Amino acid sequence: MYYIYENWRAEKKAVIHNGSCGMCNNGKGIHLSASNKNGKWHGPFETLDLAIVFANGLQDRKTKFCKLCIGDNK
Repeated sequence: MYYIYENWRAEKKAVIHNGSCGMCNNGKGIHLSASNKNGKWHGPFETLDLAIVFANGLQDRKTKFCKLCIGDNK
């Protein structure tokens, strides 16, 4: 499963993660009590391709891949 973190404060980006990534934690992130003030998690997505399509549809967001869990393995 894949998840996307849409960050609307830092660089206006959408970062795609594998659900098992420690930064993602199956769409919960690393700050379990964090608000949606800086961003929002989307997903799960069954495939990387579905996550890419969704991320590319987010307005004014640059799609990126988590360097820890996906890197150049896309």
